[in-house]
Amino acid sequence: RRRALKARSGTSENRASRPVFCLQPKKSAIHASLTHVVLQSAGHVPRQEAIMPGIEGIDVSHYQNQAGGGGPNAINWAAVRAAGVKFVFVKISEQTSADSFAQQNVARARAAGLLVGGYHFLRNSASGQAQANAFLNTVQFQQGDLLPALDLEVVPGSAAAKTAYVQKARSWVSRIAQHYGKPPFLYTRRDILVSLGNPSGLQHCPLWLARFGSAPPPLPAGWPSFVIWQFSQSGSVNGVTGNVDLDDAAVPFAQLRAQYTI
Repeated sequence: RRRALKARSGTSENRASRPVFCLQPKKSAIHASLTHVVLQSAGHVPRQEAIMPGIEGIDVSHYQNQAGGGGPNAINWAAVRAAGVKFVFVKISEQTSADSFAQQNVARARAAGLLVGGYHFLRNSASGQAQANAFLNTVQFQQGDLLPALDLEVVPGSAAAKTAYVQKARSWVSRIAQHYGKPPFLYTRRDILVSLGNPSGLQHCPLWLARFGSAPPPLPAGWPSFVIWQFSQSGSVNGVTGNVDLDDAAVPFAQLRAQYTI
């Protein structure tokens, strides 16, 4: 998917070169070259651990559907699954509007056998409650689906606007946690949180952290680890036309399914 701040080149974390990753059936070249940071419980000292082949995911929005022609088969979900993808986050809503392909993508990805979750892109122009309701009213997630995710990557210009944005994030998280009984994922980058003042009240959310390239992302303040790492916005996956975001789990897939689902 495309995000407003991904196009910026002024942040140090994304200034490095961004390799193009290709995911084809029964190949695990991605995993051979990447590592995860796993934090040791004593003192949170980072160590690197090789990624297990096959633990991988993508996230999509209407951009991928439009690139594929916009029809019901714009994304070939059976081909995506055959390529080795196991989980997907689908864009569900932004502000108070539904993504035009949200319901189709969720239904077809489920039917193809992927573990499916949804994300909401948070804006500063509507209340957190209203934005949470937009998410909840668009797709009914069910037991066994991935926890929802809040996409937090807007950095408002003024201190007051930043405070309001963070409060909307807290409100969205609270509403979703109340509905599903568990806190949602928080998708963001470390530099976004720094720009927002490393806000409190979100650290109970499992972390889906973005950093493009082969170096694992540094952890933001307040989180001992991340659960999912988005390592590319320019990946290539069978079944998806054009670029697609690539994600990888920092935990075994069985644990992702058992611990981070509704």
